[in-house]
Amino acid sequence: MVTLGHTAIGDIALKLEHLPNSPVLKVKLGSPHDQITLTAVKELDNRMLFLDANQGWNHLDQAMNAISIVGEQRIVGIEQPFHKDRWDLHRALREAVKVPIYADESVQDLEDLKRASGAFDGVNVKLMKCGGLDVAKRMVEFARQEGLKIMLGSMSESSLGCAAMAALMPFADLVDLDGPWLISNDPFHGLRMEDGQLAVDGPVGMGVELRLPSLLEFHPLGA
Repeated sequence: MVTLGHTAIGDIALKLEHLPNSPVLKVKLGSPHDQITLTAVKELDNRMLFLDANQGWNHLDQAMNAISIVGEQRIVGIEQPFHKDRWDLHRALREAVKVPIYADESVQDLEDLKRASGAFDGVNVKLMKCGGLDVAKRMVEFARQEGLKIMLGSMSESSLGCAAMAALMPFADLVDLDGPWLISNDPFHGLRMEDGQLAVDGPVGMGVELRLPSLLEFHPLGA
């Protein structure tokens, strides 16, 4: 999966052209331009879509409208449509549609995950959110026991962080480790997309290596 971030409508075609090939396109929503964005993406791209509202919706109607624009059959899932504390709204949406609903901000750790079943169909496990691979592995194992779908996600992190999470890919239903394609100064290299699949080049460790210092551009912050 690769991500189309919040983008001016006139720039969507260009952004889509520069994204790596992947079977699923994640579309960031939760703005006043959701309807126009989804209509444009639907016309320009034929991939399956994953909708990420980032807590940006406040009413069921907003989610239902987005689903109606795209069509249920083309949506792989919807991520965190409502505020992280609105478990009631997530539960209501889950009961109203057949599209899988994934938790992100609502599930920060294993304790949150224990109450996810019933309100969500799946969970987005992120290395930088849960605090380490050991915790991520425990969350993945628990989610599987609870019958929840598993998505491996990333923040705006380097190839190192995403390559570390890639070790859990055999347990995942969806993989959203495209952080390196969302930053311009990745200190590591070796993570790539090949025919829509995530792959690493290196034979040892995480499979990525530190770039030569001369190839990196650093800007000091503060005094």
